[in-house]
Formats: sequence, C-alpha cells, structure tokens
Amino acid sequence: MSHSQPPAASASARKRVALNGRFSGTLKPTGTQTVAFHLYDALLREPRNFDLVIYADSRFPGLAPWKNQPGVEFIEVPFSDWGRAKAQMWEQFTISSDARRRGCTLVHHPLTTCPRFRFGIRHLVTMHDVGFYDYPDGFSLPFLFFLRHVCGPAFRRADHLVAVSDYVVRTIQQHLHVPRERISRVYNAIKPMAGQAQAQNLPRNPNLIFGINLWQPHKGLPRLLEAFARLRAERPNLELHLAGRPQGMFRDQPELAAKLTAPGVKLLGYVSDEDLAKAYATCAVCAYPSSSEGFGLPVIEAMAAGAPVVTSTATALPEVAGGNAFLVDPLSVDSIAQGLRDALDEPADARASRIAKGKVWASGFTWQNAAKEYVKLYQRFL
Repeated sequence: MSHSQPPAASASARKRVALNGRFSGTLKPTGTQTVAFHLYDALLREPRNFDLVIYADSRFPGLAPWKNQPGVEFIEVPFSDWGRAKAQMWEQFTISSDARRRGCTLVHHPLTTCPRFRFGIRHLVTMHDVGFYDYPDGFSLPFLFFLRHVCGPAFRRADHLVAVSDYVVRTIQQHLHVPRERISRVYNAIKPMAGQAQAQNLPRNPNLIFGINLWQPHKGLPRLLEAFARLRAERPNLELHLAGRPQGMFRDQPELAAKLTAPGVKLLGYVSDEDLAKAYATCAVCAYPSSSEGFGLPVIEAMAAGAPVVTSTATALPEVAGGNAFLVDPLSVDSIAQGLRDALDEPADARASRIAKGKVWASGFTWQNAAKEYVKLYQRFL
C-alpha cells in the first residue's frame, strides 16, 4: 500500500469517507466484485458534500480513471498480488486506522465483510446475503469460520448495514439479531455492458438455454443439468451454455463432472461483458434456478436484454423478478424442467408481453439511484 503522509486536517476541510476496494484484487470480476465496482463508479459521479478516500488496485478493469477524479484521494493497494489471507488481514487491521489518520470518519465495506474491531472509526457494510447461516454446507470450512466468527461479530458491531433486498433485511434480523433501524435496503443495479446495443440486433436461438455463475453449491447446477437432459431427450437440438467458473471458497461438487460432459452442454468459462451481452441477447431462456440468493443479478440483466427468465421461488428471487419470470421449485428437477418447457413454448404474444414488461421492470434498477441512496446514508454518519 502507498505510505504517503495523510493530509493534515483543518477546521474547514470537507469530511471524508473511506471506500474499501478489496474487490479489486480479482482482475476477472464476477458477481459482487462487479457490483462493488459499479456502485463506487456511480458514487464518484454523484454530487456530494464530502470527499472520498479509495483503497484499491488500479489494475482492476475500468478502475484507473478513478485516480484523477476531483474530491478523491486514491490509495494504491496491490490486492491482485496478495492472497486472500493477506487481503483479509489488511481489512481487519489496516484500513480502519489508516482511514482515520487520513481524516475519514466512516469506512464503507461493499462485500459482506468488515473488521471485527472498530479502531475508532464508523463502519457501514453492504450485505449481499447471510449465506453462511442459510446454506453453511456450501462453504469451505476456513471461509465459513471466517464469516461466522470474524465477520459475524463485526456485522453486529457495525454502525449500519445495507441489505441488497428486503429478503436480506429479514435474514439479517433473523440470524444476526441486528435492530431494523440499523439496516437499510438499497437494491443492486444493472451494469452497462460493452457491445450491448449491437447485441440486441442479433437473432435469438430458439434452442439455446443460458446459465451464468451457477457453480456455487446452492445455485442448483446439478438439478439444472438433470432437467436439461430430460428436455434434450424430447428436443435433440437443445443446447445449454454455462458461463462462469468454480470458486475456491465454496465446497467442490464432484457429482458435476459427468453431467458437464453430457451432449448439448457447453462450458464458456469466464466471459467478457461483450460476450455476456451476446449470450443474453441470443438465448431463448436464461436459467437461474438458485435455492438461495440475496439478490440475483442475472435475473434483471437477462430481462434488460429481452431474455425470458426461469428462476426460483426461493429467497430474494421472486422479489427481484417482480412477477416477470417463470418461477420454479429450485429443489425439484421436475419443476425446473417444466419451467424451462413453459418458457420455451410460451406463445409469441405472451412472450412478447413478458419481455416488454421485464425490460421496463429492469430499467428501474440503476446505479445512479443506488449511489444517491448511499450518499444519503454516508451523510447520516459524517
């Protein structure tokens, strides 16, 4: 980390908020790393009466321009050179005291982690879920221990928690016993994707089912693969394309190996924003049958691109889908298979209406709206 001397505070100095950019250690971001980047990017553009101190690795895609923004002090931290353990130690013991020395009165942590001890500064934490209570068997034991025994007490001590859905508000109250007045709800939003406008002109493949970031155990990939195999027996031209990659902090799923080599299944690996835009724009259905989500970003990303969505009746997904998706029981292969059939076979008029309503619904989830809410929250604690 840069060890430049922090600026001297003065009575007339603007107040300062520190932004924890530990997400920037992942140079091929997905999920919550992408969410954190776009939230901070919107915050830099939002009018505010305070300055920002950002701790981040400028090698993260799209982040370098932050260095030259007015009202921003950028602290270079080489997260992408560090392992997870070193970054967690930095978060636990360094950011709070360094931010306080730089005149900050509040630190925002955007990834459901934060220091266990306050170190004389206020803490605001974005909570994407409390999966370490909802589905503990899905986590590796070291990561589960860290979340429950380091972060759990930290969340209870934090000055304020921001849940990304009403469902997460309820689960925070249930598992962490945090009073409702210390929790706000601010929805996630849709990121702009390179090539999105051009992708909208591509023809849809009526035989293509697309799934993204389904590798975590609670996402339902084994059951989706079983449901797809049943449908492909009826429709030999059907394809299932899967984007994303397994993550080390979650347990392995050895039962997937044989299913992933089944006919019609194609593994895309990590996809760029441009390729993701094409996938959403050309699929007949986006499948996201997760059994536990704090938000479920692919649901609204797919709707924004005009793709019908099959997702689950569980947790935050009905809330985020807003009545515009086919909802299935995520624990039932029969239900997932029927949901996919219904989406593939929906009459043209009903399909067009569903797509139009989905686009309108998804358009309400913007990072500008989210940034405005966060600015108001920061101001409460300055």
